[in-house]
Amino acid sequence: MIYVVHHLITLPVAWGAMAIMLRSRWAWRAPRTSLAIWQAIGACLVLSGIGTALALGLAPYRLGVVPALAAFAGDAARGDLPAALTPVHLLLTACGLAATGWLAFALVRSARAVAALRCRQRTLLALIARPHPVQRDALVVEHPAVTAYCLPGRRAAIVVSTGSLDLLSGREFQAVLAHERAHARERHDLVLLPFAALHRAFPAARRIRAMLDAVALLVEMRADDRAARDNDRLTLATALRRFRACERLPAPPGTLAATGRDTERDLDARIARLATPPRTSRPARVLLLLLALTVASTPLSLFLLPL
Repeated sequence: MIYVVHHLITLPVAWGAMAIMLRSRWAWRAPRTSLAIWQAIGACLVLSGIGTALALGLAPYRLGVVPALAAFAGDAARGDLPAALTPVHLLLTACGLAATGWLAFALVRSARAVAALRCRQRTLLALIARPHPVQRDALVVEHPAVTAYCLPGRRAAIVVSTGSLDLLSGREFQAVLAHERAHARERHDLVLLPFAALHRAFPAARRIRAMLDAVALLVEMRADDRAARDNDRLTLATALRRFRACERLPAPPGTLAATGRDTERDLDARIARLATPPRTSRPARVLLLLLALTVASTPLSLFLLPL
């Protein structure tokens, strides 16, 4: 019963950690660390939620969830379930398995939908875009509105409009390219995918939508930081101000844009952050990461340990 109690405890703890992260502005000071914390929170929510149902349902076996499931499957195949397994236990087990299947289905569906969107986008770009004369990984689309976005994948491409080229100075354009390249190199699309799948699985959950939005903003801030390594932060901030002041062309679904999906509030936060660089001590980041990994790994271990 120890692992049952633990799952019951870690679920509200993870939910509370989500609430704290949503309200905290500390996360903006260290986006990479905060993204790892968000991934740990998401993993803990899923593992503890499913683990609670399965641990309660399989409690008569007095094993970890995975060994208990193996024993349950063997007993069910033989038609010899333990007498201690009541209909309530069976219902909870079915709910846990159904939730697992639903989340797996949402993840696969999200991945396939994004892949299809990107395939169509690549096909369209092959018809209407032209290579940038200097930047080999950039494609130019004839359109007066400003836009710049990354089409992620194994063959990542950066798309800019002629409106953006007319608007930005040479240094600003380089900073924007560096931002988009950061998205491609760090595969931020894969960082966002599990959160998007979780939102697809539970579209009515406002907290999960807020978590997805928070992670999306941190991804943009992380790309800002990478771009600022080789470019002046104020140059990138100026480019974002120019984007903010002009008519922006929304980035297509399945892409990562410098400004395409940002609310005005989020864009203002990024500009202010670039103008005043935040600082967080390395020991604090390491401590938070260790704490997050511990919280996330404990429910996983309890799927296996016979407690």
